[in-house]
Amino acid sequence: MISTSPRGLSAQSGTGLCSAQSRLLILCAFLALSELWASAEQPKSSTNNETLRRLVDTLKGGDFNGAVTLSSLALRSSPNDYRVWTLRGMAYGGLQKSPSAEAAFKHALRLAPYYLPALEGEAQLRYQRSDDSARPYLSRILIVSPDDQTTHEMLGVLDFKKNDCAGAILHFDHARQSLSTQPEGLSMFGKCLASVGRYEEAIPVLKNALGPSSKQSTRYTLALCQWSLKLNKDALQTLEPKLSEEPVDEKAAEFAADIYESQGDTQRAIDVLRKAILQNPKTSDAYLRFAELTYQHGSPKIGIDFLTAGMTQLPREARFYLVRGILFCQLGEFDKAYEDFQSANQLDPELSYVDVAKGIVRSQTHKSAEALAQFREAAKQHPNQALAQYLLAEALSEQEKPEISEEIRAATRATQLDPKLVAAQDLLAGIYLQEGNKQRAIEYSHAALAADPNDQQALYHLILALRETGKKAEIPDLMKKMAELKRAERSEYGPGMRLRRLSASSDPN
Repeated sequence: MISTSPRGLSAQSGTGLCSAQSRLLILCAFLALSELWASAEQPKSSTNNETLRRLVDTLKGGDFNGAVTLSSLALRSSPNDYRVWTLRGMAYGGLQKSPSAEAAFKHALRLAPYYLPALEGEAQLRYQRSDDSARPYLSRILIVSPDDQTTHEMLGVLDFKKNDCAGAILHFDHARQSLSTQPEGLSMFGKCLASVGRYEEAIPVLKNALGPSSKQSTRYTLALCQWSLKLNKDALQTLEPKLSEEPVDEKAAEFAADIYESQGDTQRAIDVLRKAILQNPKTSDAYLRFAELTYQHGSPKIGIDFLTAGMTQLPREARFYLVRGILFCQLGEFDKAYEDFQSANQLDPELSYVDVAKGIVRSQTHKSAEALAQFREAAKQHPNQALAQYLLAEALSEQEKPEISEEIRAATRATQLDPKLVAAQDLLAGIYLQEGNKQRAIEYSHAALAADPNDQQALYHLILALRETGKKAEIPDLMKKMAELKRAERSEYGPGMRLRRLSASSDPN
């Protein structure tokens, strides 16, 4: 069959062997084509071997227009010779006339559905444009040649691009030798292994993928695997080239800070983040990670100071106001917190601060009575602030003996002020479910799902309420939806969660 190396060398990016021009790839692809004539079953009305040799030699010489002319002449006498149609497709490919090339390859495949040169030509054309329609042709190649590593490699890349790591791993595993010289393919293989928790297998693959042109996400993924196996020293060594840059790579600094923090070395974590902030004053993530550390260690004032400094560099960064508001809540300074939440909402109305409310409440539980008094006072001072009312309701729900009527009043007020405040709708649905008022629980669950169709808590409450009222017609669809969300959640927050976040970097390096 055709030598696999031309397709293999281009499998990662879908570009040609020698350049981005498909003409060179296809020229390389047919260099071994003449080996096929002797073994191929002769088609009916076949072209004589001398004509075929002339056609192949013309293609090898790069005279693609001449090859098209010769193929036209050959087809007059042998219109059903799939070999000539295949060579014609290659000639058009060399001229970068993809539609004509595809038409020729398709005609060849109608005459000989499993003719490898035509299958490979058609698959390559589609693959070069990152088209998943190459898949049926690649799968057909495997029927004829099940161990073809380049074909497995290409299918692995297509699966990777569809986020199908199970399929990608299966194909990449069959293409290890072909991948050994393909850093980008090795990187994809390693990332997939990491995403399913196969860290020990991923490490050597990712090490082999590292090189001057490898993407930063490859290095981050390798460090993630090492960290996941508690090889902290190795992970930091992997990140070191990026930590030594001037300015320091911000994402590498964040990652290193996480590793130091996991070892209990908070000071080193703070030092590396401070360095990243000083050298990258107009990038946001290091500020936010620094503030998160101060929140976790009960030092909100330091985080507030850093975020305030960051606002001088990035005055329209809504997340700074959101996180600073959380830190103000930790200090019990609710007036300042609500001002920051309002500013965050004005800068980015899509940014939700409700999800942090439970964390705000729970950060105060070590001083429960005092915290509840603060939330009550805040709700009194801000009667038209939905978050203030919700925080009070949430704080009440955390008490050993919840004051149900006050909790319902506060949560209901929050939903009236902001009907899209899903957390308040969920809280009310849970209260009414527990109190035996299944109809109200159903109403608030539906209201929450109207605002957020993917709200799992609302789905859970609704399933329970419907089951207890005997209204079971909706339940199968709701259970299916819940299962889908759970699967998506495992994919998003599983072992590869940090990998996916780091790999999402817009940095092309």
